[in-house]
Amino acid sequence: MLPAPKLRHFLQSVPVLAGLEGRSLDSVIRVLKRQTFAPKAIICAEGELGRTMYIVEAGEVEVLRTNKAGHPVPIVSLGRGECFGEMALVELEARSANVEARNRCTTYSLNNFDLYQLFKQDNFAFTIVLQNVCRLLSRRLRKADSRIAEFVSDAAPKARSKKPVPKKKAQSRRA
Repeated sequence: MLPAPKLRHFLQSVPVLAGLEGRSLDSVIRVLKRQTFAPKAIICAEGELGRTMYIVEAGEVEVLRTNKAGHPVPIVSLGRGECFGEMALVELEARSANVEARNRCTTYSLNNFDLYQLFKQDNFAFTIVLQNVCRLLSRRLRKADSRIAEFVSDAAPKARSKKPVPKKKAQSRRA
């Protein structure tokens, strides 16, 4: 575990905890749980009910989504200071992807109950964390929108280049 001053400095550098200091940062530190995962460990499984967000302290994780054919598709790699599983703090839905440790990985986790404890004990910390989670989700949604737009624009010229099949004219019958 990082010594207290280094831990505080690290956590303050994490975007999802930005703006926390003093007593509010201490409140968050008290509820965080440190975990270490072996290489190839599945930290989150697609389809399981999620209740926990993770912050990467060391190592790297890969987010993978299963395609229609059942094959894992890499979405993004995340490293020190980045987080995953944040959607679990704002909705009670199944995980949308697998998250796998690419190498030995150390994380700090915050679950729904921890967030509720912050709400009861330190409303400022609760508000800052939730606001930062919303900002993170917004940034990721904007990035996804850009990727979708690029994908659609790349596919559109191919679709337009196909010549339409002429329709047969209906023959009228006269009696």
